[in-house]
Amino acid sequence: MQVIIMCGGVYENFEEHKALSKINGERLIERTTRLLKEYGYDYYITGEDNFKEYGKVLHHENSYKYSDNKVSGYWVDAYYPTNEPTIYLHGDVYYTEEALKKILNLNPKVNTMIGNQYALNEEHIKVGEPFGWIVVNQDEFRKAIDECKRLQDEGKIERGYAIAWELYEVLTGRDINDFIITEDTYLVIDDETIDIDAPSQIEILENKLRG
Repeated sequence: MQVIIMCGGVYENFEEHKALSKINGERLIERTTRLLKEYGYDYYITGEDNFKEYGKVLHHENSYKYSDNKVSGYWVDAYYPTNEPTIYLHGDVYYTEEALKKILNLNPKVNTMIGNQYALNEEHIKVGEPFGWIVVNQDEFRKAIDECKRLQDEGKIERGYAIAWELYEVLTGRDINDFIITEDTYLVIDDETIDIDAPSQIEILENKLRG
């Protein structure tokens, strides 16, 4: 399967893109691409030209913007449109070596979301961490994205806009606001893998990794 690392978006709390954040001296994008090369995988990066030094960049227009607690556009448009089976890795995630091996070796028969153990608890799913997708059926995936956009336009999403969790619910045939995970369509990553959402998390992660 092809691998696409998603590095689009603008983040107000960071001086530069989150994927360029350094963990123990190595940028997130450097770490992910280094490991992919070590495991023998080719990859693409969606983002701006400042990612060219890390690999082949696929320019992708994403309308989603978040500013001053206001949302415009569609978060789900972040997934680069392609007809090929694809592993989508979120560029702002610190993946452990074990987690990345687990993702690359899964070979599922259905579209599978990648996320943390915390989200398996129904009370926590809305604040769980999505780490990416393994998409084996792009037609189903694209239809689910379009459905999320339609429901967002119609004001039928409790959050106000669709992100990975709402996309998961649509793909698994549930109401978009259900927030229930079925483990055979969800790859659990239960280690130090983390989606970096704030600069303060970097120091915490570095301290954990240093023991």
